Amino acid sequence: MKVSVTHELDLDGLGSQAIIQRYFNHLLKNNKVKLNLHYAHYTNFIDKIQEILDVKFLPEQLIISDIGFNDDFKKLYPLFKRFKEKSGKILWFDHHLININYKNELEKILELYINDPNRCCAEIIKDYYLPDDLIAKKIAKFSRDIDFDTKNYQIASNLQSIIAYNRGSGLNEVKKKIVELMANGIFENKWYSNQLINIKKWEKEQTNFALEHIYLLQIEEFGKVAISFAKIGGGKLSLLLKESYPEAKVFIGIDSRYNEIIIHSNYVNCRELARYFYGGGHKDRAGFRYEKIFSHENKIDQIFIYKIKDKILTYRT
Repeated sequence: MKVSVTHELDLDGLGSQAIIQRYFNHLLKNNKVKLNLHYAHYTNFIDKIQEILDVKFLPEQLIISDIGFNDDFKKLYPLFKRFKEKSGKILWFDHHLININYKNELEKILELYINDPNRCCAEIIKDYYLPDDLIAKKIAKFSRDIDFDTKNYQIASNLQSIIAYNRGSGLNEVKKKIVELMANGIFENKWYSNQLINIKKWEKEQTNFALEHIYLLQIEEFGKVAISFAKIGGGKLSLLLKESYPEAKVFIGIDSRYNEIIIHSNYVNCRELARYFYGGGHKDRAGFRYEKIFSHENKIDQIFIYKIKDKILTYRT
């Protein structure tokens, strides 16, 4: 049995898994390979890996995709080493920035660790598993469009919206359906269209709520920080803030369902800021979780605002 764990929140994560699924579905179909699909994000990744590896009946291979290495993931080293001692193999594909010491450690512990910030994860996995496959190339192209924010393909935007809408462990079967559809080269059909109808109403409601609850923080000698929240992904909120306040230098979207935060900026090292809060990501886009964001209903806690202000000044570029 082989297990795939991928980032559940975006097209690059599910796109990566779709390419892996396609590889096993089409190239190894005669070998009866069973691939179990799992989903994680940064705040539950450790628990997910422990759930998979800290059991009596282990998989033969674990494939991790589109999960950047956070500082506290070091807790998993002993588990990785025990799994390796039992002939288990771990392959980790990623494109998030990583401390060179962690990179060296992972390369020693794991069967394979590939990290390339210049490609999205689906591109890395396509090049490894299916470099000449036309459908894998299309999945990678759409994934890059979202991850690098090039906005060239409406299909990619639609897929991202559907994936974000189906967040949470209770909707894992829906995510598996999306993975299987993409693995078979299906990016548009009636099921996708019905999903988009529901999403359009949901996004409109949450977008209006976010626009009504924007908090503008003016930091002297730096500039304006735009913050808002809603029951929708923080990445989408940060982009909404960028459209609404293009003069701001930092955009912070808070997903109030999970107290998860996405920060976008070309003026702050977002990854280092997120690492302070035990998160991670890219230099211009990163995320983390913060338990006490709100002091009262729909009111952002001032201690959180103070910490954000302090760390923006600490990690400004």
